[in-house]
Amino acid sequence: MCHQLHSHFPLLSLVALLLLSLPVPALESDVAQDVRWSADGGSTMRVEGEVRILELTDNVKVTQGTLQITGDTAIFQYDVDSNVLLRVTVEGQPVTFQQQLDDSSTEVSGQSLTLLYYEDDAGGGTILELIGEAVIASPDSTMNCAAIVYLADQDLIREARGPCQGSLRPTDN
Repeated sequence: MCHQLHSHFPLLSLVALLLLSLPVPALESDVAQDVRWSADGGSTMRVEGEVRILELTDNVKVTQGTLQITGDTAIFQYDVDSNVLLRVTVEGQPVTFQQQLDDSSTEVSGQSLTLLYYEDDAGGGTILELIGEAVIASPDSTMNCAAIVYLADQDLIREARGPCQGSLRPTDN
């Protein structure tokens, strides 16, 4: 047991440092913006149970305020009755995202093979799940992992699945 904990200590230390760093939230106005999309290829729509599914292909772009996601394909899932967006799944080689932080010109960016974009059911804001060769870079840190769960509204990595590596840069307080 002690050996298992010791072997994960570098990863746990990195995640703890990232979680303890002061978050720089994304622009509050982003969540009030409409989710917009474009694609160079075709689209299909169908209904499965209570979910309307829109599939887009070829050079897909998804935006909400300053949040920009690009990839090869995207699947949007909407509630049939309310038309509320439930989830967007973007796949690509790679999928990329970027978002402006607070009111400055600093940005957070990332990439992975798959990106899930949705609102936290518990009211935690916008979640980006980067799956497969996940990378996130912000002004004060960089993290590469097999998968990363990122809270976009708080600029906070909530969870990471290894193997992981990263770096922290000193910040001016």
